[in-house]
Amino acid sequence: MWCLRALVASITSLSLSINAQEIEWDAAVGLNLAAHIDGAEPDFSEQGGDFILKFTQDTAQYSLTGEGRARWNDAYNSSEYSESARDAYEWSADWRELYIAKDIHDWNISFGLQQVVWGKADNLRVVDLVNPLDYRDFVLPDLNDYRKPVLMLKGEYYLADWSLQTLYIPFFEPNDFAKPGSEYEYTTLDPALLQMFTLLPEDQPGRSFNNGEFGMQLARSSSGIDLNFFALYGWDDNPVYRQMYALDDESNIIANLQPEYHRQTMLGAASAYALGNGFVLRSEVAVIPDSIYMLGILDAAGGLIEQTTVNALVGIDYSWRDWLFSAQANDRYIDNWNSELSVMEHQPLVTFSATGQSFSGRLDSRIAIARFIEESNEQLLQIRTTWRPDDRWAYSLGADWFSGVVGGVFGQFESKDRVWLKVQRNF
Repeated sequence: MWCLRALVASITSLSLSINAQEIEWDAAVGLNLAAHIDGAEPDFSEQGGDFILKFTQDTAQYSLTGEGRARWNDAYNSSEYSESARDAYEWSADWRELYIAKDIHDWNISFGLQQVVWGKADNLRVVDLVNPLDYRDFVLPDLNDYRKPVLMLKGEYYLADWSLQTLYIPFFEPNDFAKPGSEYEYTTLDPALLQMFTLLPEDQPGRSFNNGEFGMQLARSSSGIDLNFFALYGWDDNPVYRQMYALDDESNIIANLQPEYHRQTMLGAASAYALGNGFVLRSEVAVIPDSIYMLGILDAAGGLIEQTTVNALVGIDYSWRDWLFSAQANDRYIDNWNSELSVMEHQPLVTFSATGQSFSGRLDSRIAIARFIEESNEQLLQIRTTWRPDDRWAYSLGADWFSGVVGGVFGQFESKDRVWLKVQRNF
């Protein structure tokens, strides 16, 4: 992307113009190993590591922030995975963030590759729709680790208890689903449907100012109450599939599926209220009046329909000593839903997590459960613990268990249960 190359060149030029000693650097090298529990092939789903480099630079004129990541996974050097998966995941590198910021009057203006987090949810997305996601490892990492940065112009303004954030994203970036034939290839279409249709290449929005995304957040924090209001005029990061029919020269019907992306508007709100005695009540709601859904029937008009969608979450947190216990309930409602739609009217999900520290902060532990309560016991259980004997070394051990029906959100990965180990050295 020419604009990204120009951004990197400009930032490098600015950095070189200032004494390099003013740049603060941090780096980490990790070695990762993950093994299947239930006998799936290959035996190891991860045999590799990562290198992370972070840097910041603060001058009287601007501030610079960057984080780059390189990953390798020798487990993908296996015929069990497809060629496209091996090419994408055996070696890869990306920017987690790279932007320059400057205070102009009462505004902080930043430009570059950025991540914006909206809302109060714990590892769930209700109003947090600014950045797309990279699902190469499904939803197993922390959300911050698979959120994709996007090129963005952002402004932030503060006045007393209020803050205003505005953003413009010039180029659309979709969610990245795992490559076909990879460890976490995700089934988004009914295989029977693919036998009836020919899948065409994606039709993504063109790169122009009119195709950019605009967002705004208004926030206030006072007397133990946090209130946030959101508006986002953007694109749905997931494609829908339009049915297209034609006749060939012999009057045979040609049936195609065209993946395409649609504009959507999101209006949302979030709140957090300190109840006292260690309890915090959280809530989020997002209304999308122009969601596009696929019909589960053959339709010469394209098989797409526009409906209003409401997504809501309520959560409660309890702090006890060095532990935080969180419970959440999330559901989606589709207005004027009918049985011809390819999705259910509701998708209730409950989560629970417990995160804590012990041994003077040297040991971090977390257990988390996510369960769809109306989808045949679809559940994901995750446990992890990290021991830090000093500020340089970290040793992590964890496990992930899937359960559910074949083809379910979690059940399709039931054979992918794993235990994993990571050793990290910080510099």
